[in-house]
Amino acid sequence: MKRFLFSLVAMLGVVLAVNLAEAKDRPKAKPKPGQLTTADLSTCMGLNNATPRDQVPACTKIINSGDVKHPHLGDYYATRGGAYFALKQFDKALADLDKALSIRKAPEFYFQRALVRLARNENEPAKADLAEVIKLKPEFSASYMMRGLIAYRAGEYAEAVTYFDSAVKRVPTYYQAIFARGVSKKKSGDDSGGDADLKTARGMRSGVDKDLEKLGVTP
Repeated sequence: MKRFLFSLVAMLGVVLAVNLAEAKDRPKAKPKPGQLTTADLSTCMGLNNATPRDQVPACTKIINSGDVKHPHLGDYYATRGGAYFALKQFDKALADLDKALSIRKAPEFYFQRALVRLARNENEPAKADLAEVIKLKPEFSASYMMRGLIAYRAGEYAEAVTYFDSAVKRVPTYYQAIFARGVSKKKSGDDSGGDADLKTARGMRSGVDKDLEKLGVTP
């Protein structure tokens, strides 16, 4: 489950509001100690092959600079939180996502915090965060997928089917959700419907069984 969460966060990323135009127009000069550079911004955002371990100090430098205007500071806290998450420093990740949300109630921040809370085995708070994502960004299919996984892991298979189905309705090619829906249907007693979903998902990706096995979803 945690391996999936890390890859999901890395895949989704966080959209940062950074205006680099002014910096590009300035003549190049050696930065003064503590002065922000475009390299700092790129590293914080995970560009130029920057690792999460590289991102943390770069984002910290930006956060502490006092140069980021409200509400963009929230993006940097969220980005650093994602880096802490990848480093399995869940307490620090949660603190940064709490701070980001205190600045801006963005659906992507709620989603990131839900992932952190799931990694901390805090299912009820994670469900509350995902409910906010669904309310603020109802077409975001991954929130339904994650909510379905919580229900599935709790043995609430009928509820899991509903959430996985919502994910598929928004992205018909979401083969992970189709597979998970099929497994949940079978566990709910709908063998024919479940088998049909499993066949469809396997036709989309031959390795889907192994993908979902990592999440604990097995026929």
